[in-house]
Amino acid sequence: ARDAENGGKPVDVEVSVLSNSHWPSQNVEPCILPTAVRAAMDRFQKYYLTTYTGRKLSWQTSTGSAEIRANLPPTKGSSKPRRHDLNVTTYQMCILVLFNTRDTLTLKRIREETHIPEDELRRHLVSLCTPKHRILRKGSKGKGISGDEDTFTYNAEYTSKMTRVKVPMVSMRDATGSAAGTSAGSGNGNGEGSSAAASGAAAASSNRAGMVDGSSSVPITVEEDRRHLLEAAIVRIMKARKMLNHNDLVAEVTRQLSGRFAPQPQFVKKRVESLIEREYLERDEGDRRVYRYMA
Repeated sequence: ARDAENGGKPVDVEVSVLSNSHWPSQNVEPCILPTAVRAAMDRFQKYYLTTYTGRKLSWQTSTGSAEIRANLPPTKGSSKPRRHDLNVTTYQMCILVLFNTRDTLTLKRIREETHIPEDELRRHLVSLCTPKHRILRKGSKGKGISGDEDTFTYNAEYTSKMTRVKVPMVSMRDATGSAAGTSAGSGNGNGEGSSAAASGAAAASSNRAGMVDGSSSVPITVEEDRRHLLEAAIVRIMKARKMLNHNDLVAEVTRQLSGRFAPQPQFVKKRVESLIEREYLERDEGDRRVYRYMA
């Protein structure tokens, strides 16, 4: 149905209803959802509680996903507006919708208007500011967020070769400097007797850890350890060399890690790409196969 709170445009909400025993145990307060999404969820809740008496719905906004359409100005020399369908978490949806009415917001203002938990708020904001998916521009320099007054600005120049864009999440460690694990979120619900999960006006994204050495027989804990060893070696080498081409980097990483394991070139490349997204490295403008260390 079309929703007056969304300018007459349709808001689709998909809900998964499960009992408490089927949801992961968590005590995360729901964030403040966009008005149009909240209205669609309220309609579902009214229908559900009318149909099933004696039950209670408790929404889990930390475990859902969303898909939102971004309409951007035409590129230079064109009169056609650009459109991207962004596959994001519910938290990211809540953040991005704020920029419908304002171009720039501080961390403090975004926190006040969304009530997203602090660590998750920083992680989801940083994920929207990576070089590959710079939907927002961060005011401060570096990978992290400097403080409450750090600003985030809508990037009207954002572009992608793809119409549908999945925005990946950075790790909690990259966003906050902690070693906490990663998690995606949005519009899901958990309740007494039954639970509800919604992904409204947008439906979302999840993290997938890649294999480091290409062997499916390696335990997950070993995979994680090797991935961290590989990234640490790449950063150490690049910090010392400052600039290095791809083949030389692969050779040096393989040499340094030979006493522990033999990383495949394809997986070295994946970790390099990840480090570029997290702004540890950058490609040389004159030669894309040459990497530069970012201090």
